[in-house]
Amino acid sequence: MQGSGTYELSMILGAAALLLWGVRMARTGVMRAYGAQIRRTLPRALNNRLIALLTGAGAATVLQSSIAVAVFTSGLAAVGAIPVVDGLVLLLGADAGSAVVAALLTLNLKALWPILMFVGYLMHSIYSDTDSPFKQFGRICLGIAMILIALTFMSQVSAALATSDLIRTIISSLGDELLIAALLFAILTWLAHSSIAILLFWASLVQAGITTDPGLILAAVLGINLGNAAPPIVMTWNQAAAARRIVVGNGLFKLIGVFVCLAGLRLIEGLYEFLPGTPGFRIVILHILFNCALIAVFTGLSRPTARFLERLFVEPPKAADDIGPKYIPSGTETIGKIDLLPVTALSREVLRILGTVQTMLEMTLDMLLSGNGDKAPEITRMEEKVNVLFKAVRAYAVDLTRKGVDDPDLRRITALLRYTASLENAGDVICKTMLGIPDDMKKSGKRFSEEGKAELDVLFHFLIGNTQLAAEVVMAWQQASAGVLVQRKRDFKSMCRESSHQHIDRLSHGVSNALESSSAHLDLIADMRWINTQVASIGYDALPASEDSGDSTAERLIGHPE
Repeated sequence: MQGSGTYELSMILGAAALLLWGVRMARTGVMRAYGAQIRRTLPRALNNRLIALLTGAGAATVLQSSIAVAVFTSGLAAVGAIPVVDGLVLLLGADAGSAVVAALLTLNLKALWPILMFVGYLMHSIYSDTDSPFKQFGRICLGIAMILIALTFMSQVSAALATSDLIRTIISSLGDELLIAALLFAILTWLAHSSIAILLFWASLVQAGITTDPGLILAAVLGINLGNAAPPIVMTWNQAAAARRIVVGNGLFKLIGVFVCLAGLRLIEGLYEFLPGTPGFRIVILHILFNCALIAVFTGLSRPTARFLERLFVEPPKAADDIGPKYIPSGTETIGKIDLLPVTALSREVLRILGTVQTMLEMTLDMLLSGNGDKAPEITRMEEKVNVLFKAVRAYAVDLTRKGVDDPDLRRITALLRYTASLENAGDVICKTMLGIPDDMKKSGKRFSEEGKAELDVLFHFLIGNTQLAAEVVMAWQQASAGVLVQRKRDFKSMCRESSHQHIDRLSHGVSNALESSSAHLDLIADMRWINTQVASIGYDALPASEDSGDSTAERLIGHPE
């Protein structure tokens, strides 16, 4: 049975599956242990092209996948964290880093798999019920052990395939159709979503003597590089234009490089004979040289390429009053894929809700002062927008917690989710309570006194100022601005109490308009106090555990001595 073609085919499929699963397990362990740091480091490391190249190479080496780096980078570009030109350079470095990983795996490390498997299982089992990084280290060890086991099986199967007359005939026939050979390996790499897996399998076949044709060997390597560009393009095709520009540009670099090499294949195939090492190791060296050549040629062309891609992929204009979310998936989209800067995306969507509440307050004040209720339908529509965004934020935040984020991000996501619920309540108060007051007063012929209008104008503008300060807290998440917001919340409470006293004082002096609008005036003050509490609640989440220290900071910053 072991000598049959069926057995060898099943061994190939099993070894390939084990290799892919090992790469995935190791990458998952790295992401769960260092994913947050990688997300924060990538956009900060792009100070110049050399650093961008080294960052991409390092990220691909750690993740064992240039495809993962490509998806990460496209996500960063989608939220505006990195420009296209830096993303293109970073992916060139990522491809070279992935090639280095393949070279390391071709070394004689297969005997280490029992130790890695035992250590990985032990660490993962001991810390299975915790969030300790040792659990992820165990996962990484298990993944690398599976890769080494798969490579061992591939070497055995490749030796058997090399003696098969049928396989030799098929492989030799591809030597006369190098373009077809390149396309075949491109398709295999695309389906496997791993250039490392296909490259190592091809290296094991060549090492076993399946072919010695340099042209075919090089064509296969070129096809593997071309196929590696396809998955990121497919995965980001429905995303924002900024995300597609980088992966398409990287694919364009590879396509040009592959066609140039295929056109001059017979001129450069002699390079294979001069490479050092075993035939299998030479495969990986060719892979590294190809990606280094892409770096040398296209790094200097990244800026004009970025300009071309920006003209080619133009973001369609969105309506200014778009109700649905812009920075996170909507309810009709799949939420399975998490952005590279999830907290930033979530914060920007919360800012849209906060900005909508602020606009609702401004329009409500205009209606109260003018007595004209023509803006009521627009405010109602905005309240619907707040509800839609609240549901999208809630779904996205819950999905983020399920996917796994580090503790600081988890605390901030939880705080933003609570804050969104508070803003949704504020929108309800504006729409269901405040909105009817101008219409009721108009129908009954009542008016605010001039003093009452002036007080309401001051209170509304102070409250609107708090919404603007809350926006700074949401994005900056700094103790200083949060402390000021908390103190302004308390100041507003005092202002509302003083306004109520002044209104009662006007009633005692018999001001007729004050008597007419008494109920509406006091209701508005109570509503504004409630809304202010909701708007300023984010300040407490951004402050440290000790509230007193935050209050002291606020008092110093706004000029109130302790």
